Amino acid sequence: MDSPPQCWVVLAKPPINVSTADVYGRFRANEIGIHPSVPDMLAALREGSFERMCGALGNVLEKVTLSHYPEVRQIKEVMTRLGADGVLMSGSGPTVFGLVSKASKLARIYNGLRGFCKEVYVVRMLT
Repeated sequence: MDSPPQCWVVLAKPPINVSTADVYGRFRANEIGIHPSVPDMLAALREGSFERMCGALGNVLEKVTLSHYPEVRQIKEVMTRLGADGVLMSGSGPTVFGLVSKASKLARIYNGLRGFCKEVYVVRMLT
């Protein structure tokens, strides 16, 4: 059996606070177009499929937070532009994480975020 590929998570938190109460107060469940699929994520984890895991990422609170906190939107855009395979806001924000499959992308993403975000971390995913 081949060993699973190494993968990393880049976490970035802008120097702001996001009020969870405010985000939920602005959240409108009836406006959700696409719901993240828990069964799809569980299947991706069971299969050990990094690509499928990236495709199953979803957070219905992003629409609210990204529209009111441009710093969070900027982090997502930078991570995506610099090559993260999957990018998602954690909870109601402001922390954003990016899933990365190639070590060669890590320094570029990390350095690109450190230009405007003090709290940036890279961790290896356990497989």
